[in-house]
Amino acid sequence: MATSTATYASLRSYALLHVLPFLLASAAQREGTFYLWIDAHQARTLIGFEEDILIVSEGKMAPFTHDFRKAQQRMPAVPVNIQYMNFTWQATGQAEYYYEFQTLRSLDKDVMADPTVNVPLLGTVPHKPSVIQIGFPCLGNQDGVAAFEVTVIIMDEEGNVILRTPHNAIFFKTCQRAKCPGGCRNGGFCNERHVCECPDGFYGPHCEKALCAPRCLNGGLCVSPGMCICPPGYYGVNCDKANCTRTCQNGGTCFHPGKCLCAPGFEGQHCEISKCRQPCRNGGKCIGKNKCKCPKGFLGDFCSKGNRAGVMTAQRAASAKHKLHPASTKDVDSGKTQPETNYIL
Repeated sequence: MATSTATYASLRSYALLHVLPFLLASAAQREGTFYLWIDAHQARTLIGFEEDILIVSEGKMAPFTHDFRKAQQRMPAVPVNIQYMNFTWQATGQAEYYYEFQTLRSLDKDVMADPTVNVPLLGTVPHKPSVIQIGFPCLGNQDGVAAFEVTVIIMDEEGNVILRTPHNAIFFKTCQRAKCPGGCRNGGFCNERHVCECPDGFYGPHCEKALCAPRCLNGGLCVSPGMCICPPGYYGVNCDKANCTRTCQNGGTCFHPGKCLCAPGFEGQHCEISKCRQPCRNGGKCIGKNKCKCPKGFLGDFCSKGNRAGVMTAQRAASAKHKLHPASTKDVDSGKTQPETNYIL
């Protein structure tokens, strides 16, 4: 359905800027392996078409979040028909990241109760893409716009704050008086006729019945029980798998068509670029910017230097093994040559 230029601009501004407390202000601009985005299915609910909205990539905020204070002044309230928002997050590689919700508070408790989250208030960011849901529980007692506050921080393994919600960030939710007995579930909302209007894939007086379980993801459409029609680029029972036209290289993982999450030590659209300006030598592996993990017996930024102590240790071990298992006469007589050590002083 076509919309006016003003309406389209308003919707897009809402989707890009009204991302609640997760529009975090970066406390340290350094490389990381933490990602946060709004998937295409949730974006369709907000702006009417499917498009992933990347908020944090490799521990860095997206450019549109940098002037949050100015953007906040233009933010519309969360619309009546949106009862929650889904965000997807993931920590990649070996790094551990921790989160803490410090505040979940409604400033207008006669209109809306305190915001809710579907995860513990303190925990570890999962290593698989996982949905975190922020709920806006309107009380249905009166019409109005409720102000609310959600603050969260992300910490690294040493307890350093990597990302945080902007200080004193206040958001708004529009609520209506209409109240359906028993409430509406699974994202349904109670309209002015006191009837639950259900999102795609759910039905029933309280939207409590699912046509597809698990629900269709990434903009998939549930057309009959257990059957999802997937958009281009996705497949699977519930459209949960990305069909990438080009494989992610060097251990990277494809999480959206054309988008890869790279393993430590690699970057680029398909993880094809090593972060080491020179190749790691002697069997070393690139694990960061110009940083190689060296095998035993070698050291240096690119594993180009021999560790004499390590080599001597390996030689002594080889010599001891030879004394315990000397070459047999049969081996000598048959003309077999005993293998020499690979280590050279």
